[in-house]
Amino acid sequence: MASWTFLSNHAHVLLCLAEDPDHRLHDIAERVGITERGVQLILADLITGGYVERERVGRRNHYTIHPEGRLRHPLEAHHNVAELVAALGHPAVG
Repeated sequence: MASWTFLSNHAHVLLCLAEDPDHRLHDIAERVGITERGVQLILADLITGGYVERERVGRRNHYTIHPEGRLRHPLEAHHNVAELVAALGHPAVG
């Protein structure tokens, strides 16, 4: 894998959830290339920030992305999560 990427691990986790809102932590960790604990911490950030909502369904979690959430860096703050997801060719969220 490259030593750096254009997107953060937070964006990678968000894109995994956009692709499949029922992904398991293990699956996300494997795809992003980080530990399951890393995914847990990122999900906690995304949930606390209001970008993602977690719902327990049986023994699994289902994640809902809030597409209206604004990107956090001042250079991208005029864009929202839905635009990021759409720009990267993932299914519509929300």
